[in-house]
Amino acid sequence: MTDIPIHDVDDDDTWRFDQDYANHKILREVGQIGHFVRNKVAVEPIRQVALLDVETTGTDPQIDQIIDLAYVILAIDDEGDIIGIVCADQALCDPMMPIPPRISLLTGLTDEMVAGHAIDLDRVEWDFASVDVFIAHNCAFDLSFVRQLLPMTQNAAWACSLKDFDWLSDAGLGGKALGHLLMEIGFFHAGHRAMADVVALLHILSFRLADDRTVLSALLANAEEDTVKVEAVGAPYAARFRLKARGYRWDPAAKTWWTEVAEHDVDDEELWLGREVMPNGPAPRLTRVTWRERHR
Repeated sequence: MTDIPIHDVDDDDTWRFDQDYANHKILREVGQIGHFVRNKVAVEPIRQVALLDVETTGTDPQIDQIIDLAYVILAIDDEGDIIGIVCADQALCDPMMPIPPRISLLTGLTDEMVAGHAIDLDRVEWDFASVDVFIAHNCAFDLSFVRQLLPMTQNAAWACSLKDFDWLSDAGLGGKALGHLLMEIGFFHAGHRAMADVVALLHILSFRLADDRTVLSALLANAEEDTVKVEAVGAPYAARFRLKARGYRWDPAAKTWWTEVAEHDVDDEELWLGREVMPNGPAPRLTRVTWRERHR
């Protein structure tokens, strides 16, 4: 980095330089994963948390294949601090189909790079056997692919760093994309390879909030709380815009609008549906959701 000049300038030059420098933000390249291990007396109990990312040939887990898998398993104490790195691994995988050009452009991976490679599922399963919770950024996507390889992950606890934490309200950060969040906390990375994204995720989860908790600690607390899925069964077609504006999503399989709310917000949601959407019933269908079922 170029040294900042501190002499041989007149007052006007100094003002221009200070003004220019104030309009810049310096980003540091992401560091090593071991830098986030905190030297402290661990507060029991200790649990293992796996940060995971996959790169794939597309978005459909029924058709597309994983071409890059990476994970870092952390030991976390009861205060949400990282007290150790259990293991870290990455593997390429030959999808037995051409990698689409846009995916190669995004990830840098080519057919030649993945040819003949395979994921050692026995090793990954061994590493995952002691994991208490998996975390991914937009984990519904990663989970949909990983469970095809390792059914054991289907019913595991999962937390989503994209959806289970309010980055704006709780961290004062204005974005949600992994690369954007990373830049907001002062880092950059060579993204869109699985391990690069895992390391980036580790950086943003280690960001400390105003109360000195890490995002990781807050995320786990949020994700561990049960929520309630509210289904507007029988909602009229004309109400679709009101439902969508409220945050409801359409489930084409169940043919119903639904949302997920905290348990203490269920009564308010039922009242809103009765007033704005279905004054004559029926009552919405309510289903409790745990982090072993969420994001599926």
